[in-house]
Amino acid sequence: MRWALLAGLVLFSACVPMAVLQPPEPVRGERFTLGGSLFPAPMSSPYPVWGLPYLSYAVGDGQKEFSLSFQAPLRLGAKVQLAEGLSLDGGVSLFVDLNQGAVTGFSADVGLFLRMGRDFYFSPRLHRLPWGPLAPQLTLGYWGEGMAVEGGYGPGGPYLALGLSFQSAP
Repeated sequence: MRWALLAGLVLFSACVPMAVLQPPEPVRGERFTLGGSLFPAPMSSPYPVWGLPYLSYAVGDGQKEFSLSFQAPLRLGAKVQLAEGLSLDGGVSLFVDLNQGAVTGFSADVGLFLRMGRDFYFSPRLHRLPWGPLAPQLTLGYWGEGMAVEGGYGPGGPYLALGLSFQSAP
């Protein structure tokens, strides 16, 4: 039963908004983020809201960053700073069938991070899902000392995410 639920979450995750939970600029050193996102459940669900945990690790030099995150699909990402307060971010998400132990599909995303003021950011992005057309996502977030809060609208609808961040300098 647990495997079926987890496999369902993995398949469904490409249809739900995905948390960004990253600061606008590439990290200098290492950063760990732990959090989750909430989003409206499909009409067929007996629950009004669903949630997915979020875990990420990023390493960078302040100009570029490489990251690995997990929110049902596993995402490998990279970010490069284009100008002060503006970065380009992209990644590939791998969908794994736990019963077969194999990658069953992938999606790609690309987006911009724009710092708005001291602690806020805006991130428009496009997702290329394995079974659909290009899907836009808009995110507005707050990245403060050790925490992030964001809301947005992406593939499948609105979402709200919260994250706690731990960073080490080089």
